[in-house]
Amino acid sequence: MATKRILTRLIKRNYSTTERAIILNQEQLQSLNLDTERYLYDFLVQEIPLGSVETPFTRGSEEAKFGKKRIGCVELPSSLISGVNALIDQQQDKRLIRTDALRLYDALRSTAGKAGTEPHKVAFGPRESVAYAAGVMSSNYAAIYNVLSEVRERISDFKPTSMLDFGTGPGTAIWATKELFKIESCTGIDLSEDMLNVAEQLEQSTKPEADKPIEFKRYLTYNPTAPKSELVISAFTLGDIASEALQKSAVEQLWAQTGDILILMDRGTPTGFTNIAKARQWILEGKEGHVVAPCSHDKPCPMLFSPEAKPNSMWCHYSQRVQRPPFLMKTKHSKMNTEDAKYSYVVFRKGPRPSAKEGSLETQAYNWSRLVQPPLKKNKHVVMDTCSKEGEIQRIVIPKSQGKVPYRDARKATWGDLFPHESKNKVVTRMSQGSQTTVCD
Repeated sequence: MATKRILTRLIKRNYSTTERAIILNQEQLQSLNLDTERYLYDFLVQEIPLGSVETPFTRGSEEAKFGKKRIGCVELPSSLISGVNALIDQQQDKRLIRTDALRLYDALRSTAGKAGTEPHKVAFGPRESVAYAAGVMSSNYAAIYNVLSEVRERISDFKPTSMLDFGTGPGTAIWATKELFKIESCTGIDLSEDMLNVAEQLEQSTKPEADKPIEFKRYLTYNPTAPKSELVISAFTLGDIASEALQKSAVEQLWAQTGDILILMDRGTPTGFTNIAKARQWILEGKEGHVVAPCSHDKPCPMLFSPEAKPNSMWCHYSQRVQRPPFLMKTKHSKMNTEDAKYSYVVFRKGPRPSAKEGSLETQAYNWSRLVQPPLKKNKHVVMDTCSKEGEIQRIVIPKSQGKVPYRDARKATWGDLFPHESKNKVVTRMSQGSQTTVCD
């Protein structure tokens, strides 16, 4: 009787809502030994042949799924956390770690480009290097991990075995790269000897025995006959270089040593964005490569080189959430176990830009617009500010009337995603194409 009561409730619920259906074949009905006229009401019971069930309906598009940049909260590898804990345990007075970290945070804020603050920097000695690993490395790791994940998804044939990390610090980019790619040969460059000592100590915690030792050096040298690194990264370093002329020289040297992919990153501030946008233009002037991300074009950046640009109020940057390790929560005296890392970046690849008119999603994605701000999700329409293939910052509107798939893709889109659909309504150009002769400060 219990089976009959359960089946009766299921049938009544489905009969009233018409959201589901209970489908039984004749043999299953007989095994239940039910009075079908009493319990099944007016249901038409029939056996559905195997293979006649339709394919489930896909609500979103594969293109929008491919263009997703969001990867969720990033966690540091347990081996890296153990390495930083070992560094902290070696310090005689652990309270000084927080003191030094606060000085680092103050220096980073001073160089963010805000009015009324005097920029200053911190020299990295033994204490400052440990404080950097305990208080700054986690957010930088998360940002680098996000960009590397995007490169891996966007370029399936990119499988680097060698890398060069310029401004490696405690080896942040190296540890993130090793989580995603099978790197055999690594070189880390940093001017601070104490920072390299920290990186070498962390290497002992993170390196499997079979891995080749990482080469850490203080200076970037260039040998035209030496093999180029397939992956070159400079993360959160350009802002520490004293002048624009030295920045340009460093970027050109990095590009000369790049065999395939070059990634440049800086903090997600107006100053950090300006450093990246200028470096982007310096490389594109050579016409030896193209931009993979975040831009959908190889024209001058409209957020810096357009007459309408206002880089102090609207600049290209993105965000990645990171799980704070216990040592970071102690360093910051915080009970929050997550934080958001803001960053600006650009990814270059050697060779001409792929033709995106036909082919796989990888090549089509080169033409898709990217959301440069969080979308505004209104009633029955979504407003998005995007960087377009025309080299403009365009505001597009995707209404519900455009179709179920485009509208759902727009509703699910987030800051930083590539968006594959064109706007049904008129596009509003917020910033026109940039000119190399125009730089907005």
